Amino acid sequence: MGYSMPKGKELITVNNTDITPLITELVEYVKTQKAIEGVDLEELIKIPKATHPDWKIICGVLCNAIVEWCAMNKEEGGKDLLVHLQNDIGYILKRLGLTP
Repeated sequence: MGYSMPKGKELITVNNTDITPLITELVEYVKTQKAIEGVDLEELIKIPKATHPDWKIICGVLCNAIVEWCAMNKEEGGKDLLVHLQNDIGYILKRLGLTP
């Protein structure tokens, strides 16, 4: 018989933080690990190669989110953040082989 979280019980730390969701996820993770024991995870979980088009989509979505946030917060440091991240984003794209 497996362990399950008691219904309606919250797990509160001494700092008054509810860690019930974290513990619930941890219990589910352990259950999953037990269930997939012996399964070759490398065959199930593969990160796309650097040249895979999904990386371009991922980078584009993240860049758009950053630009939108910067535009909404340009008076509170958004412009500075955008300038700072330009080099980092360029480096990532170059390392993934998505730019020359």
